[in-house]
Amino acid sequence: MSVAAVLVFGTACSSSGTESQNSTGSDSSSASSAATTSPSTSASAGGANYDATTSGKASAAVLSATKEFLATLSSAQKTSVAGELTQSNLSQWSNLPDQLFQRAGLRMDALSSAQQAAVLKILKAALSDEGYKQVTQITYGDGVLKDQGGIDLDFGADHYHVRILGTPSATGKWTIQYGGHHLAVNVTMAGKQMTLAPTFWGAQPASYTKGTSETEPLSGETKKAFALVDALDATQLKEAVLPTAVNEIVLGAGQDGKTLAAEGVKASTFTAEQKSLLLGLVGEWISPLNEEQAAAKLAAVKENLADTTFAWYGSTEVGNPVYYRVQGPTFTIEFAHQQGQGANAGGITHIHSIYREPGNDYGAGLTS
Repeated sequence: MSVAAVLVFGTACSSSGTESQNSTGSDSSSASSAATTSPSTSASAGGANYDATTSGKASAAVLSATKEFLATLSSAQKTSVAGELTQSNLSQWSNLPDQLFQRAGLRMDALSSAQQAAVLKILKAALSDEGYKQVTQITYGDGVLKDQGGIDLDFGADHYHVRILGTPSATGKWTIQYGGHHLAVNVTMAGKQMTLAPTFWGAQPASYTKGTSETEPLSGETKKAFALVDALDATQLKEAVLPTAVNEIVLGAGQDGKTLAAEGVKASTFTAEQKSLLLGLVGEWISPLNEEQAAAKLAAVKENLADTTFAWYGSTEVGNPVYYRVQGPTFTIEFAHQQGQGANAGGITHIHSIYREPGNDYGAGLTS
């Protein structure tokens, strides 16, 4: 079925017409009344167990690649890239371009080709092939955005920073941060365990041509959501649609330690086919992590599927801007097409999304 439940969006971009003010820490003014933030009080929300039985192969590869990267740096560069593992440092990321946000660490265009390759080797070790591909598609897209003209707020395919918080080791916690405009990857290590929570995935433009092929970094996150909402019956759709406009992710940059009230339709009402579609959608955010770690997280999602909710705001017709949220005991996902005026904003060409793990952002629920 396809229900044209068209709802009107408000403006979500800043006065520059480029990014939402949510990126600096304030909530979207049009967020639904139930989507209020509150402090997260437990290290393992809802009793969720974030530790998993793993071989440690991926974590060992990440550690090895990180040490190789550090070995390429000068003393001054090592000082710039390193930071203490504090909440203040962990939270120092944004989806804003560099002209609007001061980042720490080393930017890729300031590194030699060998050093850049060493950074990418870390990402390849931590991520799946699909996850690494998504990172490169998003960063390449920022170069496309720069070439399109209009407002240039220091865009660029190599305008992404790397930072290492804590001491890289086989035990204890430490975090690798890699990010810039529309990307903030936080890989936290804890012995054999690791997590990508929180990670911001964005895109602008949402699709572009590279060589002879069309590239759409967040294709699965978009198409699978429409497939799921299209599969809902009338009663389920009514439950899913949020009563108040939400046109920006709520738990983006600056919202660490906060949670959202569960809203939308419960997966316990879903048919087997609908549950399969839901798992496929959630998998788009979990599969970027390396295969071994992702498998454990997907198993936890399946185990708690009945307690998962799916919420939607916007048209159910493909090609229209939407907001949706998927929440379970071990994860929170938000996705929003951005609206507004200006050369760098508008419609379905500009996407923000966030993946978090309540009680486990930056590995708070992991034991090494």
